Amino acid sequence: MGDVMGAERSAEVIRTYLGEVLAKRRFELIPDFVDDEMLDHATGMRGPEALHAHASGFCENIPGVEIEIEDIFATEDAAFGIWNWTGEPVQSMGTSSSGNPVFPRRVLSVFRLRDGMLIDYEAFVDAGQLRAQIAAT
Repeated sequence: MGDVMGAERSAEVIRTYLGEVLAKRRFELIPDFVDDEMLDHATGMRGPEALHAHASGFCENIPGVEIEIEDIFATEDAAFGIWNWTGEPVQSMGTSSSGNPVFPRRVLSVFRLRDGMLIDYEAFVDAGQLRAQIAAT
């Protein structure tokens, strides 16, 4: 029974992050599910303020960003969210050799949790989209 409840909590955490924090800019929810020692691999920072910086920076860079959750998988101590975003970024992740902006729009967020709280966050982008954007002429 504990594993089911843990998996449900893990799914709730990532759903809250994607569907509320990012999609609705509800940054005030972050302390409700982020451990004080959480490591955000994108910023190298720790704690709720790290995720706040990450999420608010993403949203500020893509005014009017819209989030579509494709799928969520969860266990007692991990959650995986596949999602897409739409919008026009102010600044891309980089540029291709032909000068085209590179910013893959399909993302896999990987959450590691302990006692129902986020302790580690990594994000991965779609390699196919990345390759296509780099190769675009």
